Parts: sequence; C-alpha cells; structure tokens
Amino acid sequence: MSDKLCAIAGVGSGMGQAIARAFAREGYELALISRNPSNMEPYKQQIARIGQRASLFQADVTDKMIMQDAFDEIIVKIGVPDVVVYNVATMTMEKPSEVTGQALFDTLPLNLFGALHTTAAVLPAMRKRGSGTLLYTGGGFAIEPSIERTTHSIGKAALRNWVYALHKELIPEGLHAATVTITRPIEAGTDYDPDLIAGLYVNLASQQPPDWQWEIIHKEL
Repeated sequence: MSDKLCAIAGVGSGMGQAIARAFAREGYELALISRNPSNMEPYKQQIARIGQRASLFQADVTDKMIMQDAFDEIIVKIGVPDVVVYNVATMTMEKPSEVTGQALFDTLPLNLFGALHTTAAVLPAMRKRGSGTLLYTGGGFAIEPSIERTTHSIGKAALRNWVYALHKELIPEGLHAATVTITRPIEAGTDYDPDLIAGLYVNLASQQPPDWQWEIIHKEL
C-alpha cells in the first residue's frame, strides 16, 4: 500500500475524478470527501483498477466543524494527508448590475468558505509534521471576470487572492499552497481535457523549494 496520501474535497465526474486518477497513478492512496459518499463508489472502483486504495468520507465543506471531524477521521484511519485538493465551486447567472448581497452570500460558502474550512481542518497536522501541499481549483474569471457570472467571478477572485497570501505565509514553514487556474470549461479530447489539466496538480505537488509556484494558469488569457 502507498505511503503517500491525497485527500480531495469535490470529486465529481469532471475535474475531481481526473485529479483522483492522476494522483493514484503517481502512487497516492486517496481519501475522497463528499456530501454523498455512495455516489463515489464508481470512482473508488476506478482507483482500485489503477492499483491504489480510495476511502470515502462524508462531509459538507460549508460546515467547519463537520470538515474538522472528517479530517480527524482521515488522520486517525489513514494518516495526515501529503496533499489536499479543494475542488468545489458553484455558479449562478447574474450581471454585475443585478447581483445582490444575498446572491453572493449564498455562493461564497462553496466558492470560498469551504476552502477555508478544509484548510483549517488539516493545516495544524501538516504544520506539526512540517510538510504538506494544499491545492485549490481556480478559474479564469478570477483574472478576467464574466459579465454573466458575477458571483462566481467574485468567489474565484477571492480564492485566488487568499491562496497567494497563504502561499507566502506558509513557505517559511515548509508548506506549499497553490492554485490551478483553469481559464475555460473543461472538455475531453481538447486542450482543456480534465486528465491533461489534472497533471498540473501532480506537478505542483511534486515541486520542491525554492521552486514552488503559487499558481499554474491553464492557459494564459
């Protein structure tokens, strides 16, 4: 069994599934976190066919205490993750002139706060060990905002800004925080194939100081 562990919050049929496969192929055991673990049984079997083990954990990223309980369980049952990936987001349609505070309030729990909760749940254990990589799925709207998807643009911009600051804070502690900023919708068989992009997460996780990047943009706008 692998001595490396990757925990992923947000393992859907697109990017999350591809990220899980990519880390499994690199020899990582997987801890897959979802509100509905039963939906991830096919992904668990897919990881098994690669030759790695995937364990399923139920949690809601919008609830700080529940996320803490989930990571406490992961640490007890498997160990402190070497890599944690936050791959959760939501998108609604509204123009900048139409967006309301309530609309932003409704979307930030997934687009931003869940990342904060996930990080808070695992960071103390990584700090105690003195190593670890924290990765986040960003979006091109953080750089070039959409006039149709305002709350998503704001959420991704906030996430990107926060990850950059977190990266600078954690470097002296031997910890790596970074984001993969995906500038277009993923689509199999194109330059935005999720399996192709998933390799960027593995790239970031394999980097060594002082060459740590805080962001990889796929592709430049």
